[in-house]
Amino acid sequence: MATPQLLRGAPYFPVSDVEQAVVHYERIFGFAREYIAGTPAEFAMVSRDGHCIMLRRVSGDISPNERQGGTWDAFFWVRDVNALHDELKNRGAIVVYGPMLQPAYNMLEFAVRDRDGYVLGFGQPVE
Repeated sequence: MATPQLLRGAPYFPVSDVEQAVVHYERIFGFAREYIAGTPAEFAMVSRDGHCIMLRRVSGDISPNERQGGTWDAFFWVRDVNALHDELKNRGAIVVYGPMLQPAYNMLEFAVRDRDGYVLGFGQPVE
């Protein structure tokens, strides 16, 4: 009998305009559109390196975690955090902070903000 196993996860972000959000994730963050549904677009999935983010069109208020006292809406552990920071910054990403060392948990990290205000954190453990 197989052991239960989580195979994939994805943050789910309500957004004001799915198509514009998808284009932003493609151009600025280097994600690729994996799936898009509706005309106009109602739902989409974008991915990079096997990691997915789901986007869903909503009307009304969008409330990223930062507005509620949080830090990130999604966090990714990465290889070569400095190179990724440079790539995203050169693509026009809005950098929230970093790269900086978080000595409390030995992580070199930075964060960027998307067009709807969601904050994506990226970090690399340091020895």
